Amino acid sequence: MSSPKQLTLFVDFDVKPSMIEQFKEAHRPVWAACSKEPECLLFDVFQDPEQPGHFRLVEIWNASREWFEKEQLTKPYYATLWEKSKPTWEKEEALLGWREADGLKQVFGW
Repeated sequence: MSSPKQLTLFVDFDVKPSMIEQFKEAHRPVWAACSKEPECLLFDVFQDPEQPGHFRLVEIWNASREWFEKEQLTKPYYATLWEKSKPTWEKEEALLGWREADGLKQVFGW
């Protein structure tokens, strides 16, 4: 039987210093909704203390990249996110990587 894959994402945002709170306000509902999805194993947001406008999202999903792009990114809570978020960016977000691999259950037999 084929084992399900896990998808890990790293996404960086560089936000205008004067718009950090607006960025957080735009993203909080999506962060909260994502973390409640049954396929979401981890959703964490890091803000660099030395560069407060730099944020990194780390996400681990119990799903494939295909599922993520087709099912997750089309959820209704994303509908207005980008129009609220993009004006706060200093530059385009950087998707640092997709990594699709066997999950810990498959690797360690848990």
